[in-house]
Amino acid sequence: MFAGLTAGAVAAIAAVLASLPLRSPSDTLLNSASVALAALMAGVLSGLLWLALRRTSRPALWFLAAWSAIFLPASAFVLFLGQSQLDGFVSFASPLALIIYVVTGLLTLAIHRYIPGLRWWHGVAAVGVAAAVGFGLATQSDQESGRLELPPPGSHSLPAEASREPGA
Repeated sequence: MFAGLTAGAVAAIAAVLASLPLRSPSDTLLNSASVALAALMAGVLSGLLWLALRRTSRPALWFLAAWSAIFLPASAFVLFLGQSQLDGFVSFASPLALIIYVVTGLLTLAIHRYIPGLRWWHGVAAVGVAAAVGFGLATQSDQESGRLELPPPGSHSLPAEASREPGA
């Protein structure tokens, strides 16, 4: 279980860093915190899947087949629904889903094979680092620069004092 969770945490850090230069269709909903949480949930799924299949005749093959059969259609469904609600969702989420899919799937197998002595606190520490990176960078967005500028010509916005009725 902790191999998948650790792999998901590593994928979360990679996906969060990859998401920073991408243009998010909604900085409130799709920020680095939500990217990190999605990768961590994929890690939990990967860990549970590995627990279920690790005692089969060819566990790596069955794991990769099941991981692909679950993750790829689910990602396609989420991309389809997201694009129907937010323009630019696919261009933002596709590379992140690909990173999460590859890193979590392959690293789950690699951790189990090459780091068999992984302890529970290693996984918890990895999740803590991934959460800190994800939530720490959540305010980094691609919104306006924050520079003080005049409104564009022809706009009808008035200052708050001017919009009140006289004598009120």
